[in-house]
Amino acid sequence: MKSIRLQQGLAMVEFTIILPVLLILLLSILELGRAFYLYSELEKLSRDSTRYLANVIGSGTTGVYSLTDSQVANASNLVVYGTTSTGNDSLLPSLTTDHVSVTFNNNYVQVEVVYPFQPVLTTLPNFFSGDDISLNFNMTSSYTMRVL
Repeated sequence: MKSIRLQQGLAMVEFTIILPVLLILLLSILELGRAFYLYSELEKLSRDSTRYLANVIGSGTTGVYSLTDSQVANASNLVVYGTTSTGNDSLLPSLTTDHVSVTFNNNYVQVEVVYPFQPVLTTLPNFFSGDDISLNFNMTSSYTMRVL
């Protein structure tokens, strides 16, 4: 009877020691999955915006392609809001039209989106010096397509 009680106590001590490691591992995996999901959405949005511009720019009958400010604004709105008109909520947290840049050279249109990714845990404490380690970084997605 005494041996079973000691085993149960030892199991509790082992669980207490391993629990923080398991929680850190679980949260890291969840955060990595969230980052992959947001990057996948960012890629899809920039690709759709580039495809939209490639079709809109090439729809003229003169054979001379030009990019207007309204087309750039529509493409930026398509990246941020999922529609060519200005919406209320962005599809990705903290994404604005300022993060979208559009270039047009030699019948090729390029949409580049620089998204400031902010993980749930934004900093790690640094125990050896006074400065914390920032976990924020920029995700960049860029697509180039020939005007149709």
